[in-house]
Amino acid sequence: MPQALFISVHDFRSMRKASVHFIAAEMAKRSMTRFFSVGLSRLSERRGDTRSSLSDRANRVETQDGVECYLWKMPWHPFDMRRQMLTPVEVALFRLYRSMIPRIPRRWIREADIVFIESGLAAVFVADVRRLNPLARIVYLASDDLDVVGCATTIKRDFARNFDMIDTVRLPSRYLLSGMPHGRNAVLIPHGIDRGIAERSYPNPYGDRSSCVSVGSMLFDASFFVFAATAFPDVDFHIIGAGKAASRLQGANIIIHPEMAFAKTLAYLQHAAFGVAPYRDADTPRYLIDTSLKLRQFGLFGIPAVCPHFALGDAGGRFGYTPGDASSIETAIRAALANTRNITVDSLSWSEVVDRILKPEDFADTQLREEVA
Repeated sequence: MPQALFISVHDFRSMRKASVHFIAAEMAKRSMTRFFSVGLSRLSERRGDTRSSLSDRANRVETQDGVECYLWKMPWHPFDMRRQMLTPVEVALFRLYRSMIPRIPRRWIREADIVFIESGLAAVFVADVRRLNPLARIVYLASDDLDVVGCATTIKRDFARNFDMIDTVRLPSRYLLSGMPHGRNAVLIPHGIDRGIAERSYPNPYGDRSSCVSVGSMLFDASFFVFAATAFPDVDFHIIGAGKAASRLQGANIIIHPEMAFAKTLAYLQHAAFGVAPYRDADTPRYLIDTSLKLRQFGLFGIPAVCPHFALGDAGGRFGYTPGDASSIETAIRAALANTRNITVDSLSWSEVVDRILKPEDFADTQLREEVA
């Protein structure tokens, strides 16, 4: 049986789900699949690493839903030194970290037929994968731009230097192409969606109150809820998994939930009057229009989405506001509550996404137009 390996700063067992989880789950239906999670350390845990709940299960193999998982935890991990004079130290620490890949994931790399490397810290391992397994196909999953997520200079430099070792670069948005050294090995494959999750019925967690929901902590702007909860006292604002970013919010109609399993969030999505994607305006990248899974999930469940203007795109059912502007926030929420139009989402299934990643040459829609490069 062919073998697939994922290398990521995510862990397959995490409650929070990103695109790499859905791709790995689909690959597990087709081949032996393994998931190597990197970058967990005491340092990252102090900074709020979402994998901390898995810390006691690190450095050993566990199998979940047919995927063999290995979470590599160290007392330390390399990071951006942020000062040019410390660059030699940063480079040395990354080199040392790479040399310490544990025995089991090192064997997994050698045995893999295809290795998926996700953007972020995992990008520094491209050369190691190619050295340990010259015959493996390397697929780079460009979930984010390395500059946008604040990757260390060493990661960005090594990624550019080793870029041509990658066989396929999967871009979920054409706007991510500008962050690549070139586009010769790049294909455009948008994120997918599991339509089956919206076809089931879930118990209403809200009772009789009109309620909205926000899920996740990415670029979380707490000020949105300060304005919104005051302007709409008859609406409950449920915030799931925002962590420290939401810890200071207070209000009778602001309900803060800890991070919860993806499956448990579905009831909150299905019965919400609208969803909120409260992104901060911090030089937010254009590719968020295409890559925001929460906005896709709102559309899947047919509920309006309230989000900043920069995340609107051309999808239906989204109502924009200007971050920090109470008046525009109120206008967007009123429009969402008054919406009567049917909301649908046009998206590939995750199975179709994986089909295109494995054989992009078979699909005309994976080709990037020249003017995007």
